[in-house]
Amino acid sequence: MEIREIEPRDRPLVRRFWEIGKAAEADRPYDFYPAWESAWVSYSEGRDDCEMVLLGAFVDGVLWGTARVDLGRYDNLHLASAIYYTHPDRQRRGLGRALAEASYDVARRGGRKTLFTEAYTPLGDTSPGLLFGKALGFTKALEDGMKVVDLVETEPTWEALEARVAGSHEGYRVVTWRDHVPEEYVDAYCRLGEMFLDEAPTGDLDVEPEKWDHDRVRAREQRNAREGRRDCSAGVVGPDGSLVALTEVIVGHHTPRRGVQSGTLVAPEHRGHRLGLAVKLANHRQLREHFPECRVLLTGNADVNAPMNAVNETLGYREVERCVEMQRDL
Repeated sequence: MEIREIEPRDRPLVRRFWEIGKAAEADRPYDFYPAWESAWVSYSEGRDDCEMVLLGAFVDGVLWGTARVDLGRYDNLHLASAIYYTHPDRQRRGLGRALAEASYDVARRGGRKTLFTEAYTPLGDTSPGLLFGKALGFTKALEDGMKVVDLVETEPTWEALEARVAGSHEGYRVVTWRDHVPEEYVDAYCRLGEMFLDEAPTGDLDVEPEKWDHDRVRAREQRNAREGRRDCSAGVVGPDGSLVALTEVIVGHHTPRRGVQSGTLVAPEHRGHRLGLAVKLANHRQLREHFPECRVLLTGNADVNAPMNAVNETLGYREVERCVEMQRDL
């Protein structure tokens, strides 16, 4: 076995890298693995927000195991994150452990002190990924319930829900946009982005608030466009005219039937007006109008996040698996 870095512009080898991850995730209940077209652009062109290092485990010259180490460039410069995959035909042969050891070296080389990874498990059960992480010395920092909602099945309930919340947010106005944050909201959008890790449950994760500014917002929009990712967002404008709540969904151009629900946040001083439910309802409406092929959304919520769990339950989300977020010192 040989562990070596993979040149991110070596298309055949990167394709094999991508295929191994897809095969390793085949037993998950829903397929939300990135489309090849998006992954290839991301790997071959690189990203402004992080350095990605691709590692491969080769046996007799054939790639059978992979790892990706991400080193953020904007914030949390003490932290690296890693994803590990071994092809189902070559598991339990030491490839994963060798890749993990190599990933530690990459993270240390980047000046990082903490390494983060995730493991998905069936409901009420463990998984090889979770056992692998524990064996390597990763400890659980936070556990999330991974949930899906069927937009077509739940759409008939939206009108009644909208009527229920309508009287709770007088003086507030819901706005929507796609792909490009309106210029008048960018400053408040950045404030909400920087607030997110302070307000969302992070358990024992060794993370610091992110740093957002106008250039970072526009760079992410350009990156999404290159990679074929469409952003569908809704916000709430408060009585003073500033953006006080936000929710975002990403829909892939190459995977139009599914979307990933990203963060949802209401500024603390504006809570109690049912803005979380209102803003997500507006975004679900927008998705059905502008992305009619998108039927299923995936999201994750920490168990301790009772308000967002209640919102998602009201909207018809149901839990399908668990995500254990783990970290270890380097």
